[in-house]
Amino acid sequence: MSEQPIKLIILCSWGATSSQLAKKVQEAAEKRGLEVEAHAGGTGEFKQKAGDYNVALLEPQVRHLKKEVTKIADSHNIPVELVDQRAFALMDGDKVLDQAMNLLNK
Repeated sequence: MSEQPIKLIILCSWGATSSQLAKKVQEAAEKRGLEVEAHAGGTGEFKQKAGDYNVALLEPQVRHLKKEVTKIADSHNIPVELVDQRAFALMDGDKVLDQAMNLLNK
């Protein structure tokens, strides 16, 4: 019996910087042997695909969209948080992975 992987999405306006960060998070998860699928996307496509994820992180530059994203996420029971600014600046996949895991364990 295999557990479902945790599906995490990192949202930015177009998905460019978030894809870099998602890759780092994916690498961090693999190093730890965690079943995580880190995805990147724009806030627009999140509306259509919210139900596919377990947790959503918003990049600092789209913090103004948090209310809108949270409303969508809430209807799917998905926790949402802003990516830690320092972790984002450093593209620290480990720290962002910790953040996502903590959100899921709340």
